[in-house]
Amino acid sequence: MKRESPGSEIRINRLEALTDGVFAIAMTILVLSLEVPNRSQVTSQSELVQNIMSKGYQFLSYFISFFVIGSIWISTIRRTHILNKTDYKHLWLNMLNLFFVTTIPFTTSLLGDYGEYEFAEVLFHLDILILETIALVQWQYLMNNKDLIREDAIDDSNLIYYRKVYIFHVIVPLLGIAVSVFTPVWSNLVYLVIFFRVFFIRR
Repeated sequence: MKRESPGSEIRINRLEALTDGVFAIAMTILVLSLEVPNRSQVTSQSELVQNIMSKGYQFLSYFISFFVIGSIWISTIRRTHILNKTDYKHLWLNMLNLFFVTTIPFTTSLLGDYGEYEFAEVLFHLDILILETIALVQWQYLMNNKDLIREDAIDDSNLIYYRKVYIFHVIVPLLGIAVSVFTPVWSNLVYLVIFFRVFFIRR
């Protein structure tokens, strides 16, 4: 069933298709941050193993970035799933969200190559912070415009709970920025707390 906003040709399924496509491409491009060693760098199997093992931090950056994007995608699905219709303000917020999603592969590559520098770490955290802030703004916009939400999706307890979730996700990259001041190399580990969100936020 096609859902569209009154007086326009905007359909929810078109928003979903664009959003899923951008996330899929961004998550796929992430792997390009992992470089295959050149033949000139490797002359034996032991050198190949040593070269791959030396890229441990790049693999860690890739792993964390992949699941951070995955978390943001799930968050985006949650907001899209409750939509009954959309409007141009909401669409532009979504476009802004997608723009910063496309920059994650760049900041991840920078992080993998220059993780010892505070600037690379802070830039990565800022990217995530902007994305999570946009998500919070989008959620608040939907809460203030409940005509955009399906009636069966309006549950005040759930809406309040997810607002807490979005605020929590904004705090995580802020924590990452703070940690990067003291230990730039490992500041991206703060995103692992996302997996333990259930211990911090109760329904």
